Amino acid sequence: MDWLTNVEGLAEWIRSWGMLGIIGSILLNIVISVAGVLPSIFLSGANAVVFGLYGGFLLSLTGEVIGAAVAFQLYRYGIRKNKKLKKMESFQWVHRINDTSRFRKGLAIVLLRLNPFIPSGVINLGAAITTLSFGDFLLATLIGKIPSMVFETFVGHDLIYFGENKLRLIISLLIGVLVLILFWKTGKGRPEER
Repeated sequence: MDWLTNVEGLAEWIRSWGMLGIIGSILLNIVISVAGVLPSIFLSGANAVVFGLYGGFLLSLTGEVIGAAVAFQLYRYGIRKNKKLKKMESFQWVHRINDTSRFRKGLAIVLLRLNPFIPSGVINLGAAITTLSFGDFLLATLIGKIPSMVFETFVGHDLIYFGENKLRLIISLLIGVLVLILFWKTGKGRPEER
């Protein structure tokens, strides 16, 4: 997995494909999403190095959303076909989510996507267990992924071009730390359910 965390190496690999690097990047994002636990920040940074900040952001966002869509469909298919996994649909939290409105289900996905502590694979799997429609999942994922893709693209890019972008990197990382603290404090202050 060392190759996956090397932004410069990933950037060179994408560059070596020429314009097909766009497809290679999207396919790699799909693999990362289906795996569910691999970090995508390095790929987002490599995309920014190769295609520029805005092009890299758009490519990373596209890859992340397509990857989440493929993972959602594969997870849902697997859950429906496997009798042991199908039992997850009887969990109490699944019923609570399924009993909420369409808007609240979508909002939950958006908010979960904003939380840096929750891996995308967990969100994709959790959504696949519920009755959330594919279209609603896709829209909520798109909206929720935008802030994290902006962060990942800028941080990944600025780590490579540290000398040119020290201040922006420091500001981005400080904002990231503040978001982490916000989610950590919010989660700590919530009463535990029994």
